[in-house]
Amino acid sequence: MGRRILIALELEDQSANDVLRKASSLRLPDDTLDVLHVVDPTTVLYTVDPTLTGRMYQRNYEAAMTDARNRIQVLCAPYDIDATHCHVRYGRVAHEVHELLRDVGYDTLMIGSHGWSGWRRLLGSRAASILHGVPVDTWVFKVGKAKT
Repeated sequence: MGRRILIALELEDQSANDVLRKASSLRLPDDTLDVLHVVDPTTVLYTVDPTLTGRMYQRNYEAAMTDARNRIQVLCAPYDIDATHCHVRYGRVAHEVHELLRDVGYDTLMIGSHGWSGWRRLLGSRAASILHGVPVDTWVFKVGKAKT
């Protein structure tokens, strides 16, 4: 029986392809790969809704989720990862990743990290937040170029 592997991706830059390529190269024949992207609430919450009805918020939320679903499926297709194995959630990245890991029972998590240093490191890192308290074995791939 193969491993159940979750690959957590950021879709905001080119690192997603790097992570998928590296994860796929380590895939064994019986492994199952699932992919997750978490839509950050700040992309939706900090919009001004002049109607004060919440309609603009709802439209922005739906657009962000639809865009993420479409982008993740396009990215995964060349790696033979079916759309049924592509997940999009909304919320805090670490919380959503940890929750899906526990709920589904994955064995392994694979993520990318830019390895920021200097002032960018002070602002925090999604990879670091995920690693804190992660409940499964985790592989971290260096992606892109580290910048200061």
